[in-house]
Amino acid sequence: MRIGEANRHAANTKQNTESSRSHAILMVSIFFYLILSTEIRKSKMLIVDLAGSERVDKSGSEGHLLEEAKFINLSLTSLGKCINALAENSPHIPTRDSKLTRLLRDSFGGQINIP
Repeated sequence: MRIGEANRHAANTKQNTESSRSHAILMVSIFFYLILSTEIRKSKMLIVDLAGSERVDKSGSEGHLLEEAKFINLSLTSLGKCINALAENSPHIPTRDSKLTRLLRDSFGGQINIP
């Protein structure tokens, strides 16, 4: 957790003195071995802290901060598309649109892929 926290970015914008510039995901994999059989049960828990979306005109972001804001907004838009597809019972959930939605893919239903 210390390594992840050390890699998080925050910056000063017109709207916020400590604006989070990245999402954080803690993934906990749990394996349960049944003693009297060869069965292994697996589970995965994700704890997600999302960076907030940003209105560039109000935050005054430029240069590197502007690029970060674009990626944050794009990943949140992709997450919104996945949530909308789930709400509409769509047969296709667009999880390949961003790194964030790829990491959260198992949370949208279907097979659990534990590394």
